[in-house]
Amino acid sequence: MRVLVAGSTGYLGRYVVSELHARRHIVRALVRDPARLGPVRGCVTEVFVGQATEHASLEGVADGVDCIISCLGNRTFNRKPTVWEVDRDANLNLVERAQAAEISRFIFVSVLAGRQTRSRVPQIEAREQVVDALIQGPVPWTIIRPAGFFNDMVEFLDMAAKGTAWLVGKGDSRFAPIHGADLATYIVDRLEDDAAEAREFPVSGPELLTQREIAELAFSALDQSSRIKATPDWLVPMLAKLVIPFNVNMGSFLAMLAAMAGEQDTAAVSTGKHFLADFYREQLASADRDLRAGR
Repeated sequence: MRVLVAGSTGYLGRYVVSELHARRHIVRALVRDPARLGPVRGCVTEVFVGQATEHASLEGVADGVDCIISCLGNRTFNRKPTVWEVDRDANLNLVERAQAAEISRFIFVSVLAGRQTRSRVPQIEAREQVVDALIQGPVPWTIIRPAGFFNDMVEFLDMAAKGTAWLVGKGDSRFAPIHGADLATYIVDRLEDDAAEAREFPVSGPELLTQREIAELAFSALDQSSRIKATPDWLVPMLAKLVIPFNVNMGSFLAMLAAMAGEQDTAAVSTGKHFLADFYREQLASADRDLRAGR
């Protein structure tokens, strides 16, 4: 199949591009800067340069493709662009282009328990509005709902490296984050399965870990003694409400931490062969190589 990947330069997008190429699909990557494709440039047959938040720049982006896989989402704490501009508007631009091109499937990566938490978290609300548009529209769709990514867990590693890991509440809420490579495999499996059309797929990684256990893994990877502190249950939600009017991206991140700490979805399929402790060690080894290389 000829597949357009949006968000192809991001954490998940690069793995999706690589997995598609490995299975001999033809990849068209939507990018702002082709240089950012980095190590997966050789996996891309067609590069479409455009800005997903600018509708006019997407003229022809979906022409001739069979499917769109959107991993597009906001990963910045800067005020601009906002989660509304990226997670909602940019993806809705792609949905509109998909409809005009009459593609056979749109695969959208949203969030586990998104319906339950959308009213509390701007970024999740933004993504769920895209889900709404797909379900109500004419384009055949598949929704993937991961339980967080391994790269989200780098926040714990960063805190541990600074000496103290702070937990949301008591730290007993549980997560089952998934590695980008494992999620990419799962997504492309759904692409190749006609029965996946008009269905939603909650998916998680192979380990169910508490916040405290994740922090312990971070300290262990650093070979440091653990220093972990809990915050009051009310603190992070309150901070989120205070910050959102001034910086919706930062505030949304805080609100997501608070919301996810109280949500679990036992219906999520557990999959994958990557484990968080190994990921942490790989992150540290990569950082060490970059430091020695002067990057």
